[in-house]
Amino acid sequence: MWASGSATFAAMKYTRMLCMASSVCLLCLTTKLPAQEVFQKTYDHFFSDRANALEVLPNGRMVLAGATALQNSSQQNIMVLMLNEQGEPLWAKTYSTGQRTEAMDILRTADGNLLIAFDAFNASGEAKASWMKINTLDGSVVWSRRAIPSCRLPKISRLNDGYLLTGDFVISPTDRDALAVKINENGDVVWFNIFGEPGYEQLGECWQEPQGTIHCSGYHIEINESQGIYARFDASGNMPGAIQRYSIGSNTDLLSHIAPLENGGLLFAGNSQGFDDDYARAWTLTTDRDGNIKTSFTYGIDNKHIGVTDLIALSDDQFVLSLGRPAPSGTPATLIKINAQNDMLWQNTYKGEGAGNILWQVKAHGDGFATVGTNTVGNQNNFFLAKTDEKGKAGDCCPTAAGLKRETVTPEQTAFVPEETTGFAAQNAVITVGEAAAIPKTICLPIKLDFEIADSTLCPGECTEITLIDNTDGVNYTLDIVGAEPDPTVPGRICHTEGGQIIVTRKGDFNGCDNELSKIVEIGAKEDVFPNAFTPNGDGANDVFRPVYPCEVVFSNLKVFSRWGELVFETDTPNEGWDGQINGLDAPSDVYAWRVEYEAIRSGVQQRFVEKGGVTLLR
Repeated sequence: MWASGSATFAAMKYTRMLCMASSVCLLCLTTKLPAQEVFQKTYDHFFSDRANALEVLPNGRMVLAGATALQNSSQQNIMVLMLNEQGEPLWAKTYSTGQRTEAMDILRTADGNLLIAFDAFNASGEAKASWMKINTLDGSVVWSRRAIPSCRLPKISRLNDGYLLTGDFVISPTDRDALAVKINENGDVVWFNIFGEPGYEQLGECWQEPQGTIHCSGYHIEINESQGIYARFDASGNMPGAIQRYSIGSNTDLLSHIAPLENGGLLFAGNSQGFDDDYARAWTLTTDRDGNIKTSFTYGIDNKHIGVTDLIALSDDQFVLSLGRPAPSGTPATLIKINAQNDMLWQNTYKGEGAGNILWQVKAHGDGFATVGTNTVGNQNNFFLAKTDEKGKAGDCCPTAAGLKRETVTPEQTAFVPEETTGFAAQNAVITVGEAAAIPKTICLPIKLDFEIADSTLCPGECTEITLIDNTDGVNYTLDIVGAEPDPTVPGRICHTEGGQIIVTRKGDFNGCDNELSKIVEIGAKEDVFPNAFTPNGDGANDVFRPVYPCEVVFSNLKVFSRWGELVFETDTPNEGWDGQINGLDAPSDVYAWRVEYEAIRSGVQQRFVEKGGVTLLR
């Protein structure tokens, strides 16, 4: 093994050199790998920082929203962080109402600003759903609102002409109803709907079709079990029919996310618990637009709790889901891609650092994805962001297969007609904005590996040069070389020693992650050349016809014939050729046939070749 530190080895830039000057060389042209803007980063402000939501702007910038608090402090404020495409902070702000607050969702508005849904809790723990619009350029507050009754609205869904906030409404300490609130660009309430039955209902994500119907996911919780629900509204907020409930036996079943299918159906996602092993599994359900079940699957990992934390729809009926449940027995930060048939196209779990990472939201970003959550190291939490390529790979940042197992399940379906409640209202809220300093840390980064080998083929015993192209600071690099040895006198030069190939493998490792790239030099595979004309006029240039063997041959027999088939020349000496004479006299200008049999080492194996053709003698 040939080892080198990145700083010294990165400076090597050598031109092609060969130990045998007479050899014919072919330049190995390689294409430099494009830079990959993918990474995993954490962001630290106070002791406890949690990122719950993410928005990607048209210019590639990313906005993270969540909460920040000092250790053992009851004072918790919203924190919003604006990042460039490389994940570097542009600005960071905290937002306070004088109560404990936490941003739950964020969405870009039609005017290019940002709508944030957040929870605000008073000293007794009573929740007041709140929402505000902030300026994208500097984070200043454009307007802010809060609900008057006790409720939570943690999810924002885009409508054709506004936004839908969804969550739950407190009826009593033991009874909560589902809540949907439509607001306009100014944050004003356009309509609301509060509905449910005894127990606990909550609405999750919703989707509005162009014709106006709004389809929503959610769940109903009773004392010992819960069911996923599907609710519909018309464009005015009225409910045209019953609520559909879905349950896998007596399990705890939740449906929090929804997306349309190209065949007119719907895809729901959430989680289900109560199986024999008592571990929660991710759950997907497809229905038609009336809620009738088409397919239902769970995804599980042995001895791990799993739940779907977000769902985004892509083209061609493909979807990316973020999965996660908090430690100690929960699934770490995981993305999966599925199609409409629920086939898993890829699955990646992101290692990060510390004992716990969890993802809460995922968004498309260029050809890839950005996903956000929380990273836990010891007792400290930080914002966590992974930016990936189209296959969910964050460079060489240790993504590993999650090991999910898909299983077909058959849910029970029932329906109920809910009771509706009135009494929702909102008022203006006062928000105090403060400056924050979020310290970024790259916890894994792409390992750049590209290099060039000056020659794609060599003759036995020859040498060639290695030129390193890409390097990443902090990465430990090594070169593994098979079939050659480094030249101790010239750094970067290797010389063939044995075998039919030289295999050069460049390896890099960083923070427990590693990657490698291999390139091959074929030995003895240079192309043999057979001239088609020669001029035996004594000028020292092209006076003799003979094959050109770039690499040494073991045996060679060359024969030359006149156009009438007469043998005019023959030799068994590889470097000897015909000088254009027959029996000591100049042969006339003409086309002569030739045939050569020879043996040579190719890729480490002695092989026999037969070539023939014509050569023109010119005088």
